[in-house]
Amino acid sequence: MNFAYYLILLFIICLSFLILKKNLEVSPKKIKIYTTIVILLFILRHVGLFLLCILRNSNFIYSLKPIIFLNNLTIPLMVLAITYVYLRSEQLKFNWNYIIAIVLSAIYIAILYISKVTLDVNNLYGFIIKINQEILLYLFTLIILGVFLIINVILLDEKFVNKNGIRLMILAIVVVMLESVMILGGSRCFPYPVIGDLIFIIIMNSVLDSFKKAKNL
Repeated sequence: MNFAYYLILLFIICLSFLILKKNLEVSPKKIKIYTTIVILLFILRHVGLFLLCILRNSNFIYSLKPIIFLNNLTIPLMVLAITYVYLRSEQLKFNWNYIIAIVLSAIYIAILYISKVTLDVNNLYGFIIKINQEILLYLFTLIILGVFLIINVILLDEKFVNKNGIRLMILAIVVVMLESVMILGGSRCFPYPVIGDLIFIIIMNSVLDSFKKAKNL
């Protein structure tokens, strides 16, 4: 299982860098800055996870605390951007995404600020950072993703939305929520959730490919 974990992390990191380059080339101006920030945070988180596996200096490990749990922020932010694209609504202002992102970021920072860190060492996965507010953090994620899940289910009835894309989004949100529930229940496949991250970065790649096709028409 540890080999699969390393492989998933490396795949996510490599794909994320390719997506970052693609985003800068093909994304519309109104969402390019937003998606660039989100992808960079996404890369930062997974590089941090990989460093936990290979580093031996515990003093440096503590400084990774702010980025290790970034999935709780980046996944909701990705959902916002991808839902906006699949909605296909020219009337809806993308600026609302920035406002929501600022609010979610403030909540994430607040939870991390009040969290105390403990460090474990695992023979298979290296260092594992734990926080005493993990339940609060994942409840925050579940609530936000639950709201986005309901919104995406409702959007399926809209006439011009990308229905296949929305269905895939619903599936991805459910996977991430299940990972969070497993963690809250004390059961996990890997030390940190990465399966949902993998699905979302693949969806993001698909979205950017659609921009590329539209640009070439």
